[in-house]
Amino acid sequence: MKNALATLWVGERLGPIELASIESFLRMGNPLTVYSYAPIANLPAAVRARDAAEVLPARSIAVYAREQSPSLHSNFFRFALMRNTDLVWVDLDMIALQPFAFPGERIYGYEKPDQVNCAVLRLPKDSPTLADLSRLTPDTRGIAPHIRGLRRAKYWVRTLGRGVPIDRWPWGSTGPRALTAYLRKHGEIVHALPMEVLYPILTRDCRRFVTPGDLSDGSFGPQTRAVHVTASNINRLLAKGEFGGSIPEDSFLGHHVARARAAGFL
Repeated sequence: MKNALATLWVGERLGPIELASIESFLRMGNPLTVYSYAPIANLPAAVRARDAAEVLPARSIAVYAREQSPSLHSNFFRFALMRNTDLVWVDLDMIALQPFAFPGERIYGYEKPDQVNCAVLRLPKDSPTLADLSRLTPDTRGIAPHIRGLRRAKYWVRTLGRGVPIDRWPWGSTGPRALTAYLRKHGEIVHALPMEVLYPILTRDCRRFVTPGDLSDGSFGPQTRAVHVTASNINRLLAKGEFGGSIPEDSFLGHHVARARAAGFL
């Protein structure tokens, strides 16, 4: 049975990467729900739109202070999604290459040899990892869970035992780093999927997704269900003027944007 998927979008419009991601999941037959706190102008009709307040009511969107990124809020939301629904979380910069029909209650995978990512996530409601993640809120103050040993002690001394507000924690501290730390703590990391299933290309090599003539769907083996193109990094490259400032047509991502356009999403 194909997994029912869901995500959160903060913003008035979806970009080409997000629309390419949506098209890939729908083409594979996975139903997709997009939650938002306000209407999305160009959400495809085939996607189910829901009010994000049903899952996580919020007076404001939590952002990382340094990056001003709503990624912090999306982490709180995805953990609430795990508690309150039976849906599988997906980031809208995952491109599906096969249908998502994962068995069992746990879906998460390694993005590098020592870290699990949460761009695709499913945890059972009784997971101790989920319980720990759910204690992270916009009011949390302390030390990020992945910081251990002497470094952790130095943080406590430097902050006079008060810790640091969560919005000032290092990037990823409430996402992949926290997930990995808690999965290890509770022994649930044994269920993590190998890198080739969801993250066969390292984040540092994400330019390959927009390099003309480099990757295609056929570049990946039968184990690969999807790839994580890391939209934030791709958009940074394009903003610097690389590849002429737009996604090259003859690239992996360009081909998937073209599919979204053919489906009437762009």
